[in-house]
Amino acid sequence: MATLPPRKNPTPTKISKEDLTPLEILLQLGFPRHRAEKALAATGYRGLQLASDWLLAHVRDPTLDCNEPREYVLYACPTGPLAEKLLAFWTESRELGWNGAHNCMPHVTLVSFFKAPDEAAEKLAGLLEDVVSLKDSPDKIGLETYISPNFMGLFIEEKHANWLKTIAVKFVNKLSSLSISAEPPTKSLHITLAYQFSESLFQPLRNMAERLGYTTRANWELRLYSRDSRVGDAHVHKVTHAHVPREHDELELRPGDYIYLSERACSESIDGWVEGTSWLTGITGYLPLNHTKRTAESDAWTLHSTVQIIENRVESIEEEIPRTRNPPILSSNESLDMPDGIPTDHEPMAGSEAPQMSSRQIFICRHGERVDFTFGAWIPYCFEANGCYVRRDLNMPKDIPARNIQEFQNDCPLTTLGEIQANLVGQAMRSSNVTIDVAYASPSLRCVQTLSQILQGHGSDVRIKVEPGLIEWLAWYPNGLPVWMTPEALTKAGFDVDLNYKAIVKTESLPQRENAAQYYERSFKLIEKIIEQTKGNVLIVAHAASLAACTRQLTGGRVPPAAEVTRLVQRVPYLACLTAQQGPDGWQLLPPPFPPITHTSNSRFDWKILT
Repeated sequence: MATLPPRKNPTPTKISKEDLTPLEILLQLGFPRHRAEKALAATGYRGLQLASDWLLAHVRDPTLDCNEPREYVLYACPTGPLAEKLLAFWTESRELGWNGAHNCMPHVTLVSFFKAPDEAAEKLAGLLEDVVSLKDSPDKIGLETYISPNFMGLFIEEKHANWLKTIAVKFVNKLSSLSISAEPPTKSLHITLAYQFSESLFQPLRNMAERLGYTTRANWELRLYSRDSRVGDAHVHKVTHAHVPREHDELELRPGDYIYLSERACSESIDGWVEGTSWLTGITGYLPLNHTKRTAESDAWTLHSTVQIIENRVESIEEEIPRTRNPPILSSNESLDMPDGIPTDHEPMAGSEAPQMSSRQIFICRHGERVDFTFGAWIPYCFEANGCYVRRDLNMPKDIPARNIQEFQNDCPLTTLGEIQANLVGQAMRSSNVTIDVAYASPSLRCVQTLSQILQGHGSDVRIKVEPGLIEWLAWYPNGLPVWMTPEALTKAGFDVDLNYKAIVKTESLPQRENAAQYYERSFKLIEKIIEQTKGNVLIVAHAASLAACTRQLTGGRVPPAAEVTRLVQRVPYLACLTAQQGPDGWQLLPPPFPPITHTSNSRFDWKILT
């Protein structure tokens, strides 16, 4: 019998491959296909981490293996000043009492709810780009106010309504090619201001609607949302107080979660307890109603895609919306609202010429290469049963700080190359005569490590100020904040942390949940405070989303929708650096005074994508 040749160690040293799709990675990790597709659809295909977190949170969801598809809806939504006015109207009118318009954000329904299988979710998000032709878009969308004793709204002028309906028809035709059935709009297009309100509220609501101003050149965008089919006609309540179950049939409540409650359950409860379903876990149980507060149903929806259809190209003009309109033409079975009713010749290439250093500057960098995105599930691979860390690849960190192993799950360290990357950036800063007067890091370990290496490469003795307010968008942490190392623990681990620094945003004051606008507002207020409290040049190391979030409003830009935030993040590589400089006309973005760092799949960073 022939002797078997010696076999090399079959243990993989790279657990995940960057060319694999999130679905393929989930399948490799052992998740059944239908569960993986359900998780990706439920999280809007916003990344592997969110999908895997969703699966872990829904492990006891009784519908996890059901084939019930999600429900999708296509809206046209105003943005900018008009949206702000409408949201202010919503807030004021809610103080009078709840009405049907409060179930959703201000919108025009283009395609009412339709069902689509989870495996089609990614394709659906890509359809919108194919149905919009910006060259055919009007300069504005005209609106007229309509007021009646049981409905108030802003109706789209006919020629603009026809253009929007054409977009809707194109989208429905695209759906048909995927064997998905949906109906284009047949009713008059409108934004609902109020309906399903009591007779006593008519006059105050009318007064509010009639004094509503309108920004003629408002921006508009298409948004594709989906919702859990269990929502249906249920009310959505936001959890305001935690509740730990005392009986087996009670539901655990976590502040920031959403609960689906039937209208009947709310109205017929005799003891203040109602049966509801958790948006976060999918589990159903009894809960104290006074631990929740009703909110818009759309707060619990998933945003899949956003496409700009009208962008303000001239200065806005404030005017009153016309207050008279003939009643809309509706068929006998229609309701007024459903479902509620690369650089140019004159631009320098990044790194080609260092800008003048006479003005104050802020440098914002993303952290270096992280272990989990490089090796996948690295914790069970690198830790022995006795808890000892074993370096199984030269790109894995030589040493890691002493802490609870599970805390690395959502707060991972840098790879070896990540540390080298950061040190190279520090060297480049020194060669470009960049001065650093104060340095801040997000509390994430990878950010503290990155800043430490940049300062070492730069030869700076500036101490690291750990600022919790620099943490990335909290929507990417649906199960709560990571457990970060304290400044004292970081100091013990060898990092030169400023132990006397008082954080601007305390960890305990971070919200349990926030939308994109709230994240940008948090980041903007933080950068304003940093500018106010410091002198000289500031270096900040945080996350991919931080580059835009900390500078967009500072330089006069608008807050992008959630989908754009996700797209921007995907185009910001490790150690990308953005420069904001203060001038006589305020702050502006400039090309970094040193070249970017590129290796293998780490793409070249073009700073102009964030302008």
